Amino acid sequence: MTARPAAAVALAYPVSVIAGQWVELQPLPLVLLTLLVFLAVATSLRPRARMLLGTGLLAALALFGLTPAGEWLIHAVPVLVPGLIAALFARSLRSGSTPLITRYALEMGASDSPAVHRYTRVITAIWASTCALLALVSAGLSLFAPTTVWAVVANGLNYLLLGVLFMLEYPLRARFLPDEPRDGFLAYLMELARADHRRLLRQP
Repeated sequence: MTARPAAAVALAYPVSVIAGQWVELQPLPLVLLTLLVFLAVATSLRPRARMLLGTGLLAALALFGLTPAGEWLIHAVPVLVPGLIAALFARSLRSGSTPLITRYALEMGASDSPAVHRYTRVITAIWASTCALLALVSAGLSLFAPTTVWAVVANGLNYLLLGVLFMLEYPLRARFLPDEPRDGFLAYLMELARADHRRLLRQP
């Protein structure tokens, strides 16, 4: 994925969904979502396959963009995204697997100690539980809440909560793992960005 354009589109998408409750932006969220899918997949494809993917996505956008199917997809996104993240974390907690946060901690220089394994396993479980809960909340709001409430909570507050959880974990790690080396939050973010995410996510 081309990181900067994809990040910009990913941030713009929920903003467009929320803003669309007050300003007429009906096609924009689907356009941004289509572009995000293209950016996520296209870099791993050859030019011809990339062209076919783009053509297929544009055709789907033209067919479904202004139909109920397009609206259903917009409502499904805040359920699917945290749901898939929850499944990713939960899958790594199964017997014989290494918890996802443990993989990243070891990759980034943490000691291979019982304390690190115990702490990172708990944090992995917290991420799995939180994301599963947010997926359920988004589904419930989509079915029973006014669309404005759904838009603000499912496409805004839920993602902010995940951001807060990510930021709080760093000082928590300092509290529960005081002997582990650390060079500050900015250095932590830079090291995280350099990690081999594909390998870590595929690791058993």
